Amino acid sequence: MEGQARIAAKVEHAREIEEALMRLGWSVAVLGIAGMVAFTVLWIIGELNVEQGISLILGTALATILSGATAYGSGVNVGLGAERLDLAARAAASETGSAR
Repeated sequence: MEGQARIAAKVEHAREIEEALMRLGWSVAVLGIAGMVAFTVLWIIGELNVEQGISLILGTALATILSGATAYGSGVNVGLGAERLDLAARAAASETGSAR
């Protein structure tokens, strides 16, 4: 039974990490959009030339997409792993219970 409690604690921890990583992914997206808006404003008011504006906006967009997708995808992967572990633990517990 001690092993079941330890597995349940690990599954709960993995679900917390899943939520944190998914929030991080969305936070990166929000910060990236804010950065792109700021660079666009600087470009419009003339602080940046065309080449600088385009390169900063595209660079920020690409970095945001890659970072946000990585964090979000990692969260989903951790969540799926937690579900698999939970299902395997329940199956093992039911097999142990029926064998007795």
